Amino acid sequence: MVNPWKTYVKLSAVLMGSHGLTKGSLAFLNYPAQLMFKSTKVLPVMVMGAFIPGLRRKYPAHEYVSAILLVLGLILFTLADTQTSPSFSVIGVIMVIGAVVMDSFLGNLQEVIFNMNPETTQEKYSKHGIRVLRLDSGRQHHWRNMSF
Repeated sequence: MVNPWKTYVKLSAVLMGSHGLTKGSLAFLNYPAQLMFKSTKVLPVMVMGAFIPGLRRKYPAHEYVSAILLVLGLILFTLADTQTSPSFSVIGVIMVIGAVVMDSFLGNLQEVIFNMNPETTQEKYSKHGIRVLRLDSGRQHHWRNMSF
């Protein structure tokens, strides 16, 4: 392990919060509405990536416009869904928005950690390649040197 434990604890807490809020929101939202909210996480990921130290990404203006249009489409869908769905609640919307924000932290935090210490297990494996099957005595297959 090359990163400090507190880094993994932070990642785990954010992941746990995201999954908990996502699954919990299903008690208050129907599945299509939740799926629409989760699919708009591109905007929070872009915004977080622009402000997180270590990343400071810059996106072209047309990508921000596209993300904003996506969110506006979500708002219109949500307004229509409130009229037709019996399982729609503001609590569910707040929960799924919290999950989307946590998801945006998660992806960007993982990238920052990887950039801080690129010599992680994933990079070691990618350097060595994947050697999976080795033929032994003509007909037997053995799994050897698995590196994913």
